[in-house]
Amino acid sequence: MATASMADKAKAKADTLIDEAEIASSASAGDVQAELENLRRDIAALTQTLASFGSGKIKEAGMRASEIGAEAADASVQYAENARSSFLSAEQDLEAHIRNKPLQAIAIAAGVGFLAALLSRR
Repeated sequence: MATASMADKAKAKADTLIDEAEIASSASAGDVQAELENLRRDIAALTQTLASFGSGKIKEAGMRASEIGAEAADASVQYAENARSSFLSAEQDLEAHIRNKPLQAIAIAAGVGFLAALLSRR
């Protein structure tokens, strides 16, 4: 009995394989062509999806670069204003020092002029 059931299982398996072979052999050139066309459509859709994803990333990077450029421009304007105010403050301090001690300022200017003359001769 055990051999009879094993024989039945083997026959069922063989029948299944034969059915699968018939299905595989019944596939016509039209079926293959239809599957290829489906693959082409899927690849085209995938290509479009990747292209839109890439263009979105490019736009995002461009916007971020514009933001960074604007921030850099603002920072440079701020640095220029700070430098200008520092120079104005230093100029005002120098003027105040010259007004408070004019003889010292004249002596310093004469000393600097003398050193410049010595260096220019060499």
